Amino acid sequence: MGNLWIGPPGAMTEIDQAAKSFDRSADLGVTEFKSLGGRVTVTRAASPVRRLKLSWELLAPAHARALDRIARRTGGPGPVYVVDPAAANVLAPAQAEGTGTAGAVDVTGLAQWFKTSTTGAVSESTTVPGTFVHTAADATSALAWRYTGTPGSGGNFPVSPGLQISFHAPTALAALGTVSVGIDFKKADGSYLATLAATGPLVTGTVPAGAVYATPTAKPGTAGTYALAGACFTYGGTAQAGIPGDGLPPMSVTGYTDAPGRPLPYRSIGIDLVEVSGAAG
Repeated sequence: MGNLWIGPPGAMTEIDQAAKSFDRSADLGVTEFKSLGGRVTVTRAASPVRRLKLSWELLAPAHARALDRIARRTGGPGPVYVVDPAAANVLAPAQAEGTGTAGAVDVTGLAQWFKTSTTGAVSESTTVPGTFVHTAADATSALAWRYTGTPGSGGNFPVSPGLQISFHAPTALAALGTVSVGIDFKKADGSYLATLAATGPLVTGTVPAGAVYATPTAKPGTAGTYALAGACFTYGGTAQAGIPGDGLPPMSVTGYTDAPGRPLPYRSIGIDLVEVSGAAG
């Protein structure tokens, strides 16, 4: 498990001091209504909203200043990202399971993946509705996982130089002796920078200088149709097959406390964040 990283793409700050308190409970959006007869009706939001509450005592000055800039948005508007050391898979839950809404070509369906080769295809399974597969036409067919959290990301996962990053292929691909995987790194404008590649189902390395975004890729190396369940994309550790997707939602600061520590210049910092749906944050 790695450290917590927080900030905008390409400029996340690593906080290597453990937080005194760390609450990552999601807001389920559940409301109860009790009738006069004693019966209870429950309504629930379609998707839970992630909330984080963190606090540190005697935080080092450099880290305190970084959090202060994020909370007061002195670096500019927009959401921030929190690489949660307790999250073992930053793929969206449905993306990690290889599922989506049956018949839907949107962020819950085909838009979670795309082919990166001239051959092959990504499609909904013809036998299990809501399950998605990659059909490799030949040894060159390849596909990629698209980040769906923020429209402004161009479909690339936000990263920062120095962050350890790891990707494990879906279960069906990992069973192949011909599979290879990679992580493509992109600049701020989305243009290609470099690739981290490996033979086999697992690739692990460090985000290079100049990288702002990343896209995990896989090449079966053998023609066939393969389910996309079981993929894992991990920040700060080593990816393992079959870990549930936790997502990497854009977040906005909703609460902030800053108190001088004893001794100075250390400070006690508290910060609350909530998942947001837009790029403005």
